[in-house]
Amino acid sequence: MKKLNVVFKLKTVKAFLVMQRQFCFLIFGVFGAFTVFPLFAFGQSDATVKEVETEFVTYPYSDPDPVANTDQIANDASIYPYFRYDGFTIKPVKKAWKVVELENDYIKLQIIPEIGGKIWSAIDKKNGKPFIYNNDVVKFRDLALRGPWTSGGIETNFGIFGHAPTVATPLDYFVRSNSDGSASCIISSLDLLTRSIWTVEIRLPKDKAYFLTHFFWHNYSPLTEPYYTWMNLAIKASDSLHLIGEGTFYIGHNGNPHSWPIDTQNGRNLSIYGQNNFGGSKSYHIIGKYSKYFGAFWPEENYGMIHYSDRDDKPGKKVFLWALSDAGKIWENLLTDHSGQYVEMQSGRLFNQNAFKSSFSPFKQKGFLPYQSDEWTEYWYPFSQTDGVDFADLNGVYKINNSINSFRCTERDY
Repeated sequence: MKKLNVVFKLKTVKAFLVMQRQFCFLIFGVFGAFTVFPLFAFGQSDATVKEVETEFVTYPYSDPDPVANTDQIANDASIYPYFRYDGFTIKPVKKAWKVVELENDYIKLQIIPEIGGKIWSAIDKKNGKPFIYNNDVVKFRDLALRGPWTSGGIETNFGIFGHAPTVATPLDYFVRSNSDGSASCIISSLDLLTRSIWTVEIRLPKDKAYFLTHFFWHNYSPLTEPYYTWMNLAIKASDSLHLIGEGTFYIGHNGNPHSWPIDTQNGRNLSIYGQNNFGGSKSYHIIGKYSKYFGAFWPEENYGMIHYSDRDDKPGKKVFLWALSDAGKIWENLLTDHSGQYVEMQSGRLFNQNAFKSSFSPFKQKGFLPYQSDEWTEYWYPFSQTDGVDFADLNGVYKINNSINSFRCTERDY
């Protein structure tokens, strides 16, 4: 179907006389207010779900220590009653992993229940591009609470600290086709550190170019438990990568504030990946503006991705990047063979992932009360040909250009 362009001259639209701007609006298939674009309301095939065996080059880890670990290893906390896996290899093997594939006319997802239910890849079928970091190998390294961890994809974390005990081991899951034409993979686990149980439905609608993750989390314990949950999204790094995070400040794990995105001490724009070429690895918890989205934009490709959620659901927006020096490149070599460096963009229910000193700042951590339940939803989608992002919601991405006096809506070329 051909691309549809609709141009309204500003002189015919009284409400826009004072704006003198061009809006570029990339529609992602919401049917309702935008009935002028009916192809997203009719004619799509149902989303599909299937389970397949897919072979990946894999760097496995050892059998577990048979004794549960009682050492204080992370944030002065023990991981008992979990045991650790402490053996890693530099010799790859070819291993078949069970993969759940969700697919509609616009997006294809790969989920690996045996690796913590990680969303391993998300492909934009318009152009065949992955819009999250797609690691070419399964390369386990000692970075998580229990040891093994892999880079890439979207990782689910619940418990006391990241990366959680479930990120590299098999989870309970089941798949289903829904009556509305969508398809789902539901993953779930009991966290033994907090006695809380969590469930995530990864759902792909039949007529949308986004997928969503719906969460349910319950504290079965009669005690107040740590309230730690962050989704960890990986995106590919490039010097021109623009990290889209609406805010005026960032805080560290200790709660101390710093200016964002411009570093007032040296004028660097910290939201541009290549301008972080100083010091060591970075963690930015972005705050200061009421915003429901964050994401990434690669100018050289005129391409990007957006994470969207209600502000009350996910106020926490964190960026982590390895040092751009050789110290960071070591981790690139350790975690992948050919996919290059990545950046983490994480979403949280609290403003930051705390350290002890954060308790003395306004950004205190809360407890998960006995028998309390929480529920929320997040959305993820790609976009292209907008020359940047000025605003994003579930309808798409908006880009404002001051040079042309017209209002333009551009529908995706599907």
